[in-house]
Amino acid sequence: MLRVRPLVYTSDLPSASAFLLALGLSPAVDPEPTDAYAVFDAGSGRVALQACEPGSAEEGTTSLAFDVSDVTEFARRTREAGTAVELSQEGHGLAARITAPDGTSFLADPGPRATTAEPTPLSVLALWYTPDLESAVRVLKDIGARPRISSDAGTWHDFSAKNGGLVALHAGERTGLELAFEYDGDVRACVGGLLTAGVEPTVIDESYGRSLRVPAPWGAEIWINERQRDLHGYTEH
Repeated sequence: MLRVRPLVYTSDLPSASAFLLALGLSPAVDPEPTDAYAVFDAGSGRVALQACEPGSAEEGTTSLAFDVSDVTEFARRTREAGTAVELSQEGHGLAARITAPDGTSFLADPGPRATTAEPTPLSVLALWYTPDLESAVRVLKDIGARPRISSDAGTWHDFSAKNGGLVALHAGERTGLELAFEYDGDVRACVGGLLTAGVEPTVIDESYGRSLRVPAPWGAEIWINERQRDLHGYTEH
């Protein structure tokens, strides 16, 4: 079991929660929300919000993270596949920490096998920028993510997780992690809910499909991309 669950650090949890609701996500019931932590489900994948102090180094940042059903078993399988795993009690109980060769470090924590979210066209997409694509591809395969689409130029590889969510690797000079979303349909359908919540999205019309660029209350700019239909220059796996 594997589900994509990026972790966003915010000093204003209520505003960040309202923003995700406006995007069409729904509050998760497992785990129950607290004053410092809340999880929201998309149609596929989920997003976690972690409260932090204003002005702290982590404020406004996003970390890669995953839900797994059995942390010990996940660690065993990942090690057998060839990627090192460290078990610890950080986070919300026993967790598996993986550090990729490019220095990107992420956690896999216990999570429910199924969620109560209604099916929607919106999928969580974690964007991982890395100068070492080959190693990052190997890490994602070793944890059980499934290759979905890759560019023929070798600069883009995206993966799906069995229980929801997407991770995309993008070639870059520096490592980085961003929260984004994929919409399976006309992304302009998201505009109404955002405007009602007082959020002004920008519609970008590109050759491979439309995208929304949305300012998030934690200072980031969130991209919602239509699912790519024109695969010229790409290979579907």
